[in-house]
Amino acid sequence: MSSSGCLGNFARARPSTTDSALPAVFLKSLKRSFSSGPDGLIGQRLMQQQLPHAARRTPASVACLQRRHFRLCAVAALLLAALLSGCATNPFRADSRKPGIWERMQRSIGMARETPLEMGRKFSPQEQREVQLCRQAYERRDYDKAIELCKAAAKKFKESSLGEEAQFYLAESWYAKQRYSKAQDAYDQLFEDYPSTKYVEPVTRRLYSIAQAWLQTSEPGAKEGIRTVSAEKVISSQPENKPSDPTLRVRILPNFHDRSRPVFDTQGRALQCLKSIWMNDPTGPLADDSLMLTAAWHQRHSNHVEADRYFGILRDEYPDSPHLEAAFVLGAHAKQMSYQGAFYEGEDLVGARRLKEQSLQLFPASHQRQQLRKDLDILYRQEAERQWAMVDYYRRKQRPRAIAIACVRLISEYPDTGFARDARILLAEIDRSELKDLPEVLQFMEALPRNAPAPVPAQNDGDPVKSVSQPGGTDNETSGKARL
Repeated sequence: MSSSGCLGNFARARPSTTDSALPAVFLKSLKRSFSSGPDGLIGQRLMQQQLPHAARRTPASVACLQRRHFRLCAVAALLLAALLSGCATNPFRADSRKPGIWERMQRSIGMARETPLEMGRKFSPQEQREVQLCRQAYERRDYDKAIELCKAAAKKFKESSLGEEAQFYLAESWYAKQRYSKAQDAYDQLFEDYPSTKYVEPVTRRLYSIAQAWLQTSEPGAKEGIRTVSAEKVISSQPENKPSDPTLRVRILPNFHDRSRPVFDTQGRALQCLKSIWMNDPTGPLADDSLMLTAAWHQRHSNHVEADRYFGILRDEYPDSPHLEAAFVLGAHAKQMSYQGAFYEGEDLVGARRLKEQSLQLFPASHQRQQLRKDLDILYRQEAERQWAMVDYYRRKQRPRAIAIACVRLISEYPDTGFARDARILLAEIDRSELKDLPEVLQFMEALPRNAPAPVPAQNDGDPVKSVSQPGGTDNETSGKARL
């Protein structure tokens, strides 16, 4: 695009100057600015030069400066034309509506010709009538007709209030026909096109009911176990029976017989509904409910890492939620179940212990206090087991100095465990000459009693502990399952 084209586009935004007259006016102003007179740039430059008075006005010097400044002006004009041609629309098309940077700049300074919607005018009666027909068809339960009208109106009035209303009634019509998968797609499209939609509350309730129906269908034997903030029912965290439909048990099997469910992965689509709730309405009444239901579903299916992540979001983002106690108790359970053993990272073990201690402090009236204390004892032994694994590693490497340091730490931090007893025996077998550069270790060894009392025997002490409670128990308190 040339510079004259950009100037012409600027001229069309100002009715007082025509396209043909603007370049002449612009060149005239440039000529006056760069003239050799006292008001021009060239004249001022001549006055500043250290030349004799007789040489300041010589024709040769004036012509030289004029050529120099003309070249600079030409380069600046070319750069300006290149910038404008790269970001503006075609100035020779008067009907161009492409939202380029040039048009946005014109709108910001009040010089652009906006569309009727951009100027904020009201819709015509005929346009309002189209959306009213959609609403009337939905209200008289003619859902097929409503879907047909709403599709056309939502596409025609996209990114407007009429399009928002049409998209909402399109989703509501699919929901009324119990075509929940299509309703979910329409609700998600509403959130995508109108992030701050006025229908956010009814949409989130619809999505929650869809997710609840799909999860309840996937696990028909589940009992009610968690009461939500909005008094809605959700499924329990402990299912009893598996569904008889093979398409619910195997996610890759297509569903062609139940039109209320999606073709593939009913449970995954239900989790997608829940995610859409707390992502698009994080301060709504169902945000913490959807997070709690998602975390409970992952925990129920032994996906403890994801359950721990959602419980963490619930604890951090919703400290006033009635689910806070469950987020601490069940979150500690999920974090402990994420621990893979003494030869893996111990961050989950430390985090589980911290959450259980915080649960005892924050909820003194909780009926889970006895179970939490039992779990803390198990965590204590698991941490001792990790330290003993380090001792055993150095022993296999035959590094007596490292063995001594690890044994001292184990005895100091976990003195009443079976691992500490074995560490005392191993520490006594180390040659003292190997520890001559470790006076603190030698002093610790001298302070140890020769006949140390045997530690209190604990069930499974010394064996790897995986579950939250002792395996094999029949009582609910020792069944390895955290309850609300």
